[in-house]
Amino acid sequence: MQKSRLYYSMMNSSISTIVFFLKLVMQFVVRTYFIRVLGVTYLGINGLFSNVLSLLSLAELGVGTSIVYSMYKPIANNDQNEIQALMILYKKAYHYIGMAVAVIGLALVPFLHFFSSDLSSKEGFIWYYLLFLSNSVLSYFFTYKRSLLIANQRSYLVNINDFIFLFISNIFQIFLLVHYKNFTLYLIIQLIFTLLGNFSISYKVDKDYHFLKKSEPKKLGKEKIKEIKKNVVGNMSSKIGGVIVMGTDSILISSFVGLAAVGYYSNYTMIINNVQNLCKQVTNSITASIGNYIVTANKKQALELFKRHLFVNYTMIYFATLILISVLNSFIMWWIGKEYILPSLTVTLIIINLVIQMFRNTNFVFIDSFGLYWVQRWKSIIEAIINLIVSLILLSVFKLGINGVLIGTIASSLGYVMWVEAYYIFKYGLQEKLIIYIIQVIKYVIFLGVSVSIVFFAQAFFNFNGLIGIIFKTILACTIGLVLYVIVFYRSQEFIYIKNLLLRIIKR
Repeated sequence: MQKSRLYYSMMNSSISTIVFFLKLVMQFVVRTYFIRVLGVTYLGINGLFSNVLSLLSLAELGVGTSIVYSMYKPIANNDQNEIQALMILYKKAYHYIGMAVAVIGLALVPFLHFFSSDLSSKEGFIWYYLLFLSNSVLSYFFTYKRSLLIANQRSYLVNINDFIFLFISNIFQIFLLVHYKNFTLYLIIQLIFTLLGNFSISYKVDKDYHFLKKSEPKKLGKEKIKEIKKNVVGNMSSKIGGVIVMGTDSILISSFVGLAAVGYYSNYTMIINNVQNLCKQVTNSITASIGNYIVTANKKQALELFKRHLFVNYTMIYFATLILISVLNSFIMWWIGKEYILPSLTVTLIIINLVIQMFRNTNFVFIDSFGLYWVQRWKSIIEAIINLIVSLILLSVFKLGINGVLIGTIASSLGYVMWVEAYYIFKYGLQEKLIIYIIQVIKYVIFLGVSVSIVFFAQAFFNFNGLIGIIFKTILACTIGLVLYVIVFYRSQEFIYIKNLLLRIIKR
């Protein structure tokens, strides 16, 4: 029996959310042992090399999303021949990408010390980097098979698989940290279980999709290949800026401030990224369903879907912001100690940046669903240029440190890219006026600002510390926030739709 889009959306959203929270717990446990055993400098190395490898992933940008997009139609039509032909094409592409990342990554080895003067003082930093590189490169030889499950609205299987292998690897990593205090062993375990997880997902795809093994696969037509290449190039250029903007943060901080600063900052980014990833689990898990729906929907239906998605996304932004502004520094103090706290201004900038990036989640989903890769091919290059210029000026001239990097990111995202993305969606996808989006976002931001002010004022009357204080502040923020939220939105069409959808899910 063919399962509905609602079924797949529910499965993907619910399972990915559960897995996310389980991963989050493990991440905090491993990070705690890591900091206590190896210290903040190794934490900085971990953050720095992760950022360097994210920059190398530029070679892959465009391919993964284009795979998923190009499969929506053949999957909807159950065209097994075309699906097989696409998978063969992407297998070749990812093998070339893996080799390219390996070559570029190895070419960077002589220049690693330029990323931070502190690296030279750490023996074996080149070996650490090579283990990071190997972990990244080997993944490319399996990633293309995941795309078939994602395009077929079965991303929950990928999430479950990844969590099982991550959980086992984390257990081994904690054991080795406690007993051997060795960063190399920590990275080797990560590499081994990345490989095992990829083998597992590849086996699952081969088992479920027997037609991939057909002896005489269909060949894609020239027009189809031309369309795919166009999408890949457009998507790659459109995402370059995002990777440069986010991927260079740790590199800039390590170069201008030091590795220890990267370590302190990485604790906050771990929390912030997990909040953002939680919201992405909910929004991105339904991208395939939206792409499947948009193939047949008219423009009016698509606009309603956009508004509902934006409202769900904003709801998560709203409550996440209220909680983070209330307890982020208190949580860091309780978790790893007062010495790891960043100044209030820096924390505020981190949260503002999070809000902007989370607003963009809806843009990302609909750009992918409409396949608007080519029309926005220059967007992120301009974004990257703005970000780097502003960040470098604030770092080198005004000596603003971490704040300078954050302001550079905010300037490029809020000042340019967020609105350009929406413009492309409304002009080429929804074919509506952009003012609809602008008015909606302004309303949401004003309400968020008022709610934050009320919560902040209310909490000033209470003075609880430690875990009790964190729990109390979280409950107070959510309670006040929920009351204000219901008062303002309970009559809106989007709120009524979400309420009815939740009731349907509960009944199921």
